[in-house]
Parts: sequence; C-alpha cells; structure tokens
Amino acid sequence: MSRKRTAHVPTPFVGDFQDHLTFNGRPPRTLAELQFAKAEYEHRQRAAEIRALSKKLALLDPFVEPILKAGIRLSYRDLSSADHGKVIRVQPVYTVPGRDRKLYEILIALGFKEVERKDWGLNNLLVTLKHGRALLVRIEIPGPAMETACAS
Repeated sequence: MSRKRTAHVPTPFVGDFQDHLTFNGRPPRTLAELQFAKAEYEHRQRAAEIRALSKKLALLDPFVEPILKAGIRLSYRDLSSADHGKVIRVQPVYTVPGRDRKLYEILIALGFKEVERKDWGLNNLLVTLKHGRALLVRIEIPGPAMETACAS
C-alpha cells in the first residue's frame, strides 16, 4: 500500500522529522490526533514486521506443542525481528534474567544447533539457534557469571 506524500507543514505537535505521522491524511492538529497517528504508524510497522516473519513463524509452528508441553508459555514472549524476517527474536515481555534458559535447552533437545553466541547486556548472552536450512531463532540466556550467581 503506497501512501501519497503531501507537502509537510510543521505543526506544534509534529516536526519536520515526523512527517510520517498523519491523521486522516493530514498532520495532526491536536494531542489526541497525534496519539492516534502514532498508534496507526506503529500498527502499520508491526503488521509489516509480522508479514516479513510469517514464513519463519510457519517453520516454528511444528515446535510449539513440544515447547508448550515442556512448560514454556510463548504468549509471555514477543516474537519479532530486527532484520526484515531473517531471524525470529524471542524476547520475554517482562525481562527476567535466565527465564529463557529452559527454552534454549528445549530447542537444543528438539534438534536446533547453536550457530552464534555473543555477550549481551549485563552478564547475558544472545544466542542464535538454527534448525534445518532456514529457521533461525535468537534468544537471550544468562551467561556463566549469571548462572553461578543464580545457583548460589
């Protein structure tokens, strides 16, 4: 869906760098219109992200039942992508260090292979797992220092 760009006239609410925010095809004139414009823009962005991820999500679908049987609730996680759908990023909605260690172990048991590991945040690791040729999943797990502290 292409949107026709009109000449942007800055308003008290929208600066030159925000000309993507429109309300009924024009710049928002009130705070309420600004909030609707922002929500609509975020919705369009998220819908585009889900469309880009849809093929990868379909590849992940067969693993949902075993993950649920192991006690992992995917509804508490956000499935997103920062690279136009190449990798599914599984993030807890509420960050709790170590929450996804069990998910990591389940995915390894289901045949996923670890292909990348890097330091991430405070004593955590960002791990990329691969299954088959096309399915890549990225999760955050505690690093060795965090696991030692949690075990104490």
